[in-house]
Amino acid sequence: MGSCYRVLKISYMKPSKQVADSMLLGHPRGLFILFLTEMWERFSYYGMRALLVLFLVDRVRGGLGWTEADALHLLGIYSMSAYVLGVVGGFVADKWIGQKSAVLWGGILACIGHFLLAAQNEKLFMVGLFLIASGTGLLKPNISALVGGLYAAGDKRRDGGFTIFYMGINLGGLLAGLIIGGIGELYGWHYGFGLAGVGMLLGIGVFLWGQKYLASVETSSEASVSSKKIHKAPVKQPFTKEEKDRLWALVVSFIAVFSFFVAFEQAGGLMNLYTEKYTNRHIFGWEIPASMFQSVNPFFIIILGPIIALIWSWLSKRFNYISAFYKLGMGNIVVGVGFLFMVGAAMQLNVPGVTKSSMHWLINAYLFHTIGELCLSPISLSFVTKLAPKRISASMMGVYFTMPGFAQYVAAWIGRQSVSWGNLAVFQFIFWMTVAVGLPFLIFNKRLMKLIHGAE
Repeated sequence: MGSCYRVLKISYMKPSKQVADSMLLGHPRGLFILFLTEMWERFSYYGMRALLVLFLVDRVRGGLGWTEADALHLLGIYSMSAYVLGVVGGFVADKWIGQKSAVLWGGILACIGHFLLAAQNEKLFMVGLFLIASGTGLLKPNISALVGGLYAAGDKRRDGGFTIFYMGINLGGLLAGLIIGGIGELYGWHYGFGLAGVGMLLGIGVFLWGQKYLASVETSSEASVSSKKIHKAPVKQPFTKEEKDRLWALVVSFIAVFSFFVAFEQAGGLMNLYTEKYTNRHIFGWEIPASMFQSVNPFFIIILGPIIALIWSWLSKRFNYISAFYKLGMGNIVVGVGFLFMVGAAMQLNVPGVTKSSMHWLINAYLFHTIGELCLSPISLSFVTKLAPKRISASMMGVYFTMPGFAQYVAAWIGRQSVSWGNLAVFQFIFWMTVAVGLPFLIFNKRLMKLIHGAE
């Protein structure tokens, strides 16, 4: 095991000045290595997720034939585990192996897991889900921390860098729904799950090839070693008053992140099943596979990402500054507006003689979900790297990812309530919940800003 670890452990040699100084589009080239690595990892993750509940409930084409409630329950447990294990992944990186090695090992575990899903054996399927969740827990927080590590404190390119990185996530998601979702539904579940494994292999290859562009990034475990050598004192010294305030600011921001993802993560569960059962998916005589609609959100991300960034830039100049807290609140409100379209879809089903709702309700819902996501998600990632003390940066990124993790479990629980409440009541509930959480962030924005001590 020791020799295997030494082979796979990423080398932390200092780069030549030529490599360290190389830029692309005004950003470190390492950003684009992480962009491509995350793109292929998300291709695998979202492709598998697009098929998961559909495979579990399928009784005709080789699925497991579970009930919808059981399928949503497993989706919630799995999704929560994949993100909550980020706490462990961040701690392991901070304490022992560093963020680069954590990304590599995470990719390897996830890759094995995806190929096990392709076997379509129920026991191997569960083992595969466990390995993917464990791999995601190692990879997800640490690759985000590496993005932050590419930029010095106060570097104004950081938010832009995270927006570019976030585009990679959604490019992977776009390809996942179209390719993995389409092939899995049309040609066989095992082909789709196998393609997810191939995608993860490509991500590992890109990450290993691009190490020369990441050599300048000092990870948290390296910072610990150098700090011990220089100061001869324990690394995790007590937090200063300023650091404590910033950590409290992160805790408050996590409330908005949790609420947003409770709503947003209905996409892989309730909305996925609603699309298959209750949405008219015919266009030009062809019925679009339900899983392909998982690509609508990342498609809008890629199209709207630059536009939203320009709008925020214009607003910042017009009103001097738009804080992260304000954007977190707006993200919640806008995703809630998206569910008003799902309310419209559910109400259309109550019209006598109507058995399926129009596709435009679903498309508009995903459009507003996307705008809300662009307000909140890349901003909150960048916010963690700005406020978290460097010695616990990966651990705090892991804590951050527990929010969408727990949110996905709650999202699946809410989705299951559609059996007793009805789809209309569930969609209305989500709208009011997100608005109730989002408004205080707008109202108390100035007070909250005092906690970060000018970190933005």
